[in-house]
Formats: sequence, structure tokens, C-alpha cells
Amino acid sequence: MGSTLLLAILLALFTGVTIVVISLGVNIWAPLFYGLVAGIVAGDINLGLQVGSFCALMAIGFYTYGGATMPDYSIGAIFGVFVAKQVLTAGAGLQDAMGQAATIATAIALLMSLFDILGRGSTTIFQHGGDRALAKRNLASFQRWHLAGTIPWGLSRAIPVFIGMLFINQYQLVADFIDKLAWLKNGLGVVGAALPAVGFALLLSYMEIATYWPYMLIGYALFAYMGVPTVGLAIIGIAAAGLYMKGKKNQLAQGGN
Repeated sequence: MGSTLLLAILLALFTGVTIVVISLGVNIWAPLFYGLVAGIVAGDINLGLQVGSFCALMAIGFYTYGGATMPDYSIGAIFGVFVAKQVLTAGAGLQDAMGQAATIATAIALLMSLFDILGRGSTTIFQHGGDRALAKRNLASFQRWHLAGTIPWGLSRAIPVFIGMLFINQYQLVADFIDKLAWLKNGLGVVGAALPAVGFALLLSYMEIATYWPYMLIGYALFAYMGVPTVGLAIIGIAAAGLYMKGKKNQLAQGGN
């Protein structure tokens, strides 16, 4: 119990601090990275990379391009590694371990989207406090409000990770609970699938659609009717942007506008 409590505290501090560091522009919030860290802690780096890679592939399908909240497969990867380690220790094969890890990681990732919303929403209290401080031209108070706003943001990861790691040995109860409530799992999956659409809508709102609408239609046709995946669309988009910039460069060289 003592080692489990220490592990829960350390991972809670780690995840709580790193989510705050990310707000400074250090992009380390990735399932592969957290899978590696969990693998090091669990004493199986190879397993950590396997689970982290698997969670990274699932996260790509949910990624909200321009959106905010999404299933947190980084936290899911941490729990997935420890669950897979326990399954392997019990004598099961790697396939069974990865299956259990995927179930737990997905459940945790979807659950963490709720904590993400709670963390983001609670920071508005500190934002309004900062606004009042600026209205009074009190820069010292504004700085305190700004720094205090990182506390709920960090706790949105630290608290669920701490509680979850305390009960990590009871992972089978979670897996059984999810199996019994398949409707809940399917419902969360539908909600999660809708988030990328919101992200794309936000991204389109930032673009000059009136000017570049032909490219948007081409991308839509490739995705909807030809089944080109997101990575393929990105490559085609880069190529189209390169051709467009090359054409503009030649136009300018010839004295055009």
C-alpha cells in the first residue's frame, strides 16, 4: 500500500506539473511520451512504448484540429501501461495485455475529457479576478491571479491520476463495469467522434474560405468519396500549398501582383 500511495503521489505531481508546463508552450503532452514515462516507472520500457504508440494512434482519430477538449489518451496511456504490466505479471500473453490496456486507456481517455472541461471552466474565476485587478491598475494582484489560475488546471490531471493509481489493482472491476454498460461506452464514443467535427469547424472559421474554397472542396471530395485518410490529406495539402506558393513566386518575378 505504501508503494502504491507513493506511486500515485509521484504520477499525480508529474501529470499536474506537465499540463501547466504545456501552457508555457512546451509541447510534451503526447501518449507516446507518457507511455514511455509509465514504462520506465513500471520497469518495462518496451511495453510503455507499445502502449504509448497504440494510444497515439487512437488519439489521432480523435484529434480536434483547432478545437480544445478531446479524449486524453496521454493519461490513458499511463493507466494502460500499468494495467498491461499487471496482466503480463499474472501470466497472460501480450495480446491479452494490450487488449486490457486498450479498454482501460479508452475509458480513462474519455473520462478525462470531462475533467478537461472542468479544469478549463474553473480558470474563468481567476480570469475575472485578473480583470478586476487590471481595472484597478493593480499589476501585483493581476500576476497573483494569473499564477493561481494554473492550480485548477494542474489539479484537473493530478486528482484523477492520484485516485486512479490508488485503485489501479482493481482495474478488472473497471473493465467489467465498462462491458456491462456498453450503451455508455457507445454513447461516449459518439460524443468523442463529434469532437473532431467541432475542431474542423473552428479551424475553417479561421481560414479565408472565400479565397481558397476550391481547395476545401477538393479536400472534402477526397475524404468523403475517395476515403483518403487525414495524413494523406495533409500531404496533398502541403503539395498544393507548395504549388500555390511557387506560382505566386513566379508571378512576382514576372512583375505581377
